[in-house]
Parts: sequence; C-alpha cells; structure tokens
Amino acid sequence: MSSPVIIGMKVHCNACEKEFPIGKKQQMLLVEDKPIVCKGCNSELIMSSAQKQRFLGFDNPAKYLMLVSAGLGLLGVIIFGGTFLGLLRSDALVLITVAVTVGGNLVLGSKLKNATKHLMVDLDPKLPRDGESI
Repeated sequence: MSSPVIIGMKVHCNACEKEFPIGKKQQMLLVEDKPIVCKGCNSELIMSSAQKQRFLGFDNPAKYLMLVSAGLGLLGVIIFGGTFLGLLRSDALVLITVAVTVGGNLVLGSKLKNATKHLMVDLDPKLPRDGESI
C-alpha cells in the first residue's frame, strides 16, 4: 500500500493527551498498522481503522507552500552566491532579496500553520497481547 506523506501531520496521544508532529517514517509505520512511540509518555501508539480512513482522506495542503519556501531559499542562495563571487555588485539587490526571503518565510509560516491545523489523528495505546507484559 502506498502511503501519503503529509507535511504538517500531527497526532494526539489518547494516553497522555499530548499532541506532537510526525514525519514520513512514522506516517508510513501507522499506515502499515505498526505502532509508533509517544513523545510524551513513551507508550506504543496505534491508529484505529476509523482514524486510518480519516488519515488516508487527508490532502497535502502544505506541499505547495513548501515549494514556494524552497523557491525563496534558492533565490537567496543565487543572489548571495552571485554577490560573494563578485558577479553581482548591487547592495540594494541583496537587501531586497533578504527582505523578500525573510518576509516571505514569515508569511508562509503562518499560512502553513493555518493550512495544517486540521491534520491530526487520535492514536490509542497498544494493548498487550496474551502472554506479553506491559
């Protein structure tokens, strides 16, 4: 099964009530019905089938925002590299690039937070099987 990797994905631990972000590896483990460890209480957490269906229904709203952020970073590297190598001699261009890069990333940060606010699933503690200790 192919797992969607969702930028800004968060989980809620039903054992300790902590919320924390998860990355690609943890998302893939959950889709494969394997547990992940809670960052708050160190419990092994699993996703119910209802939460799994909810997760698989999420889109990836932050993907395009991350591409814009990468573009701003690339612009900054090109301008600063050109200035460092002596190819560009305009201080105004460097100042404008700094302002656009920093301002753009500040705006993108708030947009990213708003776009990923709803991307959360509830995880339950894994119950031990017969014969396993807690």
